Amino acid sequence: MTRPLFRYFALYFVLVATTLATSRAASIVVNEYKNSNSSALGGTKMVTDEYIEFVLTADMTVAQLAALTFGDSNETTSTLQGVFQFDTATLTSALAPSGLSAFKAGTIIVVKGNALGSENLSYNPLGNPTSEDAWNLELVAGLGAKDHPETTINGDINIAINGDVLWIASGLPSSNTDTSKFISAIGHDTNPGAIAHAVISKFGSSNILPSTVGASKAVYNTAGDIVSLTSSTTGSMGTMNGGANSTWINSIRTTSLAPEPSRILLLFAGAQALILRRRRPDPS
Repeated sequence: MTRPLFRYFALYFVLVATTLATSRAASIVVNEYKNSNSSALGGTKMVTDEYIEFVLTADMTVAQLAALTFGDSNETTSTLQGVFQFDTATLTSALAPSGLSAFKAGTIIVVKGNALGSENLSYNPLGNPTSEDAWNLELVAGLGAKDHPETTINGDINIAINGDVLWIASGLPSSNTDTSKFISAIGHDTNPGAIAHAVISKFGSSNILPSTVGASKAVYNTAGDIVSLTSSTTGSMGTMNGGANSTWINSIRTTSLAPEPSRILLLFAGAQALILRRRRPDPS
């Protein structure tokens, strides 16, 4: 192999390694939510036929996910209403059979009321990478997702018609107006309150849909990391939202199943060694 070809080979692996490392800088985002006609909490502190959907944009371990908090706001989007967390034991029981050490980027996690079916913990993206269901994790509020035991914010997840903000944070909010740890949030409101304004300031105006959302409607992202929200009477719980959103999630999944940067760097080191070897004079 010629020296220019070896140099191209080495440069290629450096670029791929850099791309993979950069693409994993984020963690998790809110991708969709749906309200309902019901107000029954069913003892779980979440309306029985409502849901929130999250997408992992980076590989995350059980411990990393369990350290997060999430919830919604009140109807005027002025205060936080409920604070939940992912259940460690449930996450572990879903991840262990997959043979993975972390949930892969591109995974969709749903938290739902108990009227939307039982939990789906059959997680296996490595074994079946083209199956939508293999990338999906569905947790029932009160089981796989629980009201945070240490919070001083009493409340439930009850997605309102006039306004609401669905959010996820890196830790426990210190008060019912603390948004400092928000990782991602989307919502709707024609007259945004303090929480919605904080989301607009932190993530952009596109993260709050300037509309009321009638009963039994979904609000979902039609794009990728630059959010574009719309609403409809049909949601896509646990699956990609079509169009640009599907393209974005599929690209994350493809990257997450590619060789780890550390492996690529080892290949790069091997390429460099071959280059140096060719530069050495022939002892004969």
